[in-house]
Amino acid sequence: MSCYVDTVRSYPTAGLRYTDFCHLLADRPAELHAMAGSLGIPRRFFQDHPWRWHYDLPAQLRPDALARGALPVQMHFVGELLRARRAEVRR
Repeated sequence: MSCYVDTVRSYPTAGLRYTDFCHLLADRPAELHAMAGSLGIPRRFFQDHPWRWHYDLPAQLRPDALARGALPVQMHFVGELLRARRAEVRR
């Protein structure tokens, strides 16, 4: 089981405190929450969805997530992960 971070992107119109961020994902919710907690991200920032659950990770926290064991991934991998989650939810 692993945690993942995708590529940092700029979202200037997102209306958030930070405009450059990536996504923190994991194989299981428990490990996602553990990683987010270790990075100081409050649980209220968890984006809960049946298969697209994740945290938005400000760009400045990405190096710390990687140092704590998160794996860097490309959007292609994220798409595969989300498709697998969706298929599991629909079963």
